[in-house]
Amino acid sequence: MRYFVIALVAIACTAPVEKFSSHGAEITSEDALNTDSFLSKVNDEDQEFKVRGTIEEVCQMKGCWMTLKNDKGANIRITFKDYGFFVPKDISGSEVIIEGIAKKEVLEEDVARHYAEDGGKEYDESMRNSITFVANGVLVKEG
Repeated sequence: MRYFVIALVAIACTAPVEKFSSHGAEITSEDALNTDSFLSKVNDEDQEFKVRGTIEEVCQMKGCWMTLKNDKGANIRITFKDYGFFVPKDISGSEVIIEGIAKKEVLEEDVARHYAEDGGKEYDESMRNSITFVANGVLVKEG
């Protein structure tokens, strides 16, 4: 029994620890909703959220916005509070944790066109329906 307890302690001490690079305000990885849970809770009023998801796309001009992948086809666009920080442009496909204020909204056509251009896509009217998320902090999983 004694060796069993020692083995359990040794295994627990060697469990991998998630490592993140931090951008913007300092946030933690605890209590983040997955993308599906977030989509079921967000509405047309400002609400605070912490979400864990996978980056679909990053602005290739400066890293000033990104989008999250999801199975529901929702356009989840993340910008950064007060334009105060950016993320690396080469992190598409990376897991992230974001914390900030989100809501559903219809973007102005010129804004949606601008985002399409920055993403190297052709504008489509459906791009106006969006979930905007203004992040005060972002954690990007390393490795």
